[in-house]
Amino acid sequence: MNNEHFYQAIYQEQVIKEYQNHPLIEALPQILSKSEVVEMLSHYPYFNEKERELDAQYRLHLIQRLFNLFQVLPVHVDMESRISKLIRQGYIGRNPMNPLYASTLLQGHEAIQNKRQGWFNQTMPRSFTIIGPSGVGKSTAVGKILEQIPQVIIHTKYKDKDFNFTQLAWLRLECPHDGSVKGLVNQFFIAVDGLLGTPYFNKFGRSNKLSVNTLIPIMTQVCRSIGLGILVIDEIQNISLRGAGANLMLNFFVTLSNVIGTPLILIGTPKAMNVLQREFRQARRGSGQGDMVYERLKNDQYWQLFLEAIWQYQWVQKPAELTKEMIDVMYEESQGIIDIAIKLFALTQTRAISTGKETLTASLITKVTSENLKLVKPMLNAMKTGDSKLIAQYEDIHIPFDEVMNNERIILERNTIVKTSTKINNEKQQFKEEAIFRLNLLGLSKEKAKRAVNQVLGNEEPTNLQELVKKAYQASLELELINKAEIKQRNIDGDLRTIVKVGKEQGITNYQSLKNAGIIKGIKEVG
Repeated sequence: MNNEHFYQAIYQEQVIKEYQNHPLIEALPQILSKSEVVEMLSHYPYFNEKERELDAQYRLHLIQRLFNLFQVLPVHVDMESRISKLIRQGYIGRNPMNPLYASTLLQGHEAIQNKRQGWFNQTMPRSFTIIGPSGVGKSTAVGKILEQIPQVIIHTKYKDKDFNFTQLAWLRLECPHDGSVKGLVNQFFIAVDGLLGTPYFNKFGRSNKLSVNTLIPIMTQVCRSIGLGILVIDEIQNISLRGAGANLMLNFFVTLSNVIGTPLILIGTPKAMNVLQREFRQARRGSGQGDMVYERLKNDQYWQLFLEAIWQYQWVQKPAELTKEMIDVMYEESQGIIDIAIKLFALTQTRAISTGKETLTASLITKVTSENLKLVKPMLNAMKTGDSKLIAQYEDIHIPFDEVMNNERIILERNTIVKTSTKINNEKQQFKEEAIFRLNLLGLSKEKAKRAVNQVLGNEEPTNLQELVKKAYQASLELELINKAEIKQRNIDGDLRTIVKVGKEQGITNYQSLKNAGIIKGIKEVG
């Protein structure tokens, strides 16, 4: 049992009527605005300019922080909104406070005993697929959004009534490489057991006697009993690897959604698109949910926003500015695929550090692409040509349905995204500038104030402006004392050199010259 995923239910008042008096919905986080989504999902790893002074071997490790960065884009805001609606809409027909809910559990148990499908969910299931090229960030984005939702919620009392219930808000699985339905069901049992400490896999999954048709009712009953909110199945392109197996898996998805009433999110590359279009979409016609085409970025303001986010993370000793040339060459060599862009940025820094160049240039980015991204180079070249026949040779990149792309094109006001992201990026800079301004009023020069503030921020993160100003002022006084001591020492050193030099000209030893000058005292003098 993984207790770190457990959360005690905290019920929140609902504005929407359909969501009221429903403990499984009321225990979910509040519905967020677009700005709140941007702030919640954005993640910028720690960075300190002083780290650029570290030895090369340390900086090569620090570059790995780039892979933890998450810059929110319009597609992420749209995706969060869809998932937020899906989980709540899926729960509407499954309220444990409704007497009918208990009867569906009983019918499910009888179905297992009689080896039949049993109760059929009367509410229309809601689900959608997320299709996009490898590396654009589909799985990362979904994972980031799901992390904001408590996975296992423990209920003990609801409106002064005992209510002992364990709610699994979401579960994420990967489609088996062989497209096996039984493999997916067993993966489900293993995942639930790992989270809740249940014995489902040992009881049902290990048995070779139980057929897929027997396991499906068991799985649906488990889903009902744990109040599963959303089931996410990743890597669905694996279903296209088998002919008959594809239809079996797709039928299983439809049955799962119809019987349980739990929304499904299917994630995959365009390789599975033809099968999904032909079978699954037809089977769930009228569900009210369109598919999401997760495109690679275009060379526009959002590409620039993404580059601005990663560009500050330069551990080379001579950081490069984000010029239009840099923006264009990064796009040319990555074709707007986020995963490739981050890896290219990291590899170019690694090359710059290891060769001693210590700066990024457009030519270096091109050279690193040519030498280190050989496996994806043919696919990137196909994208550059715009030739649909050439691009179609690489199914993991090509999205063959232009009309779907256009329909799913996300249109959000640029100002909302840029303004909120800029606010997060600049908060520390504004904090720093205000401290320098106040120190300047206290009599410190801007240069001294900046040096003192950087020293404090390099060692710790003060909780408020007053604390930062106080510590920076103290640091400035300490730096002043150090500087005076160094100047005094340099003067002493200079005097010693002059005394020794004059002594040499007079044919006197260094020891005698220093003794004559009173620098070295005899034993009697010391006594």
